[in-house]
Amino acid sequence: MSTPTPPEAVATPPVRRFGWRRALEWSFYAALMIFLFLYLRSVDYSTLRGLQPVWWALVVASVLALSFRYWGAFIWTTLLRSLGAHDVRLNPELVDVYAKSWLGRYIPGTAPWILGKIYFASQHGVPRSKLAVSSLLEAALQIIVQLLFALTLLAFDPRLDVLPASLRATFVVAIVACVAALVPAIFNRLLSTAFRLLRRGALADEHLVTWPTLLKGFGLYAIGAVVGGLSLYFIARTVDSSLEWAQLPFVVGVSTLAGAVSMLAVFVPGGIGVREGIQVALLSLIMPTEVAVLVAVTTRLHAVLIDLIFFGLARATRSVSRRRAAA
Repeated sequence: MSTPTPPEAVATPPVRRFGWRRALEWSFYAALMIFLFLYLRSVDYSTLRGLQPVWWALVVASVLALSFRYWGAFIWTTLLRSLGAHDVRLNPELVDVYAKSWLGRYIPGTAPWILGKIYFASQHGVPRSKLAVSSLLEAALQIIVQLLFALTLLAFDPRLDVLPASLRATFVVAIVACVAALVPAIFNRLLSTAFRLLRRGALADEHLVTWPTLLKGFGLYAIGAVVGGLSLYFIARTVDSSLEWAQLPFVVGVSTLAGAVSMLAVFVPGGIGVREGIQVALLSLIMPTEVAVLVAVTTRLHAVLIDLIFFGLARATRSVSRRRAAA
């Protein structure tokens, strides 16, 4: 005959409290949805009425754009390991962290994107100091590599002969400055200055960037620049089926330049307006201005959709992973 279990011995499921961390996370989502809603409401959808998309090009652009997001998550974890966080691996939890932090770009300022990664990833045991340094390293490398890549493609392009000679000379000076910034001694000084401006004190010697880390980051972001640029080309091809393959290097250069400059516009959510302005100004050199505007609008709407798909896939993959672990 079995002895009945005392009531106090029966395990009760823990009560999940809605603490300040959960409140902060939902505040992040609320702010994101508000800015995303305001942007989508401001779009002039009438410019899309006459669009007859080339569907195969749209599919290719979507695959490339989604791959670019996952590639960014891979670079992030790779840089963390290079900085000494050897236990970090690209897994569904960290992809989810990267995806929801990536959406933080739609909140004005670069801080939500960077602070989101630091806050959410630290809950998974990643040291905050490594996250702070890697986020600054990631942002700086992405801007420098994209600028260097874009300016190299565009500086000597004959289609830019319409630009003043002084502006073309500025392109060359910027290329030299980008190359110089990739020297570890200079890069670490820039990184230390950014660290102090964020009021995080002096940068510890263990966080200084070495040649292997910079070269690895440069190579990974160069691949990312090509993938992101190709995505813009196929969006343009979706809108304008007559766009020639010979224009591909120019369009890739326009894409990476617009991306880098929009990242520098830290008070503009997602670089909205800045990215489109550069795209329209330069793409108008190879297509009618009206078509260039249509490409810019379509590119932005496509980017928002891909960002939401990336977040949804990351969240779904994380949920499946947790269920498997629980089983």
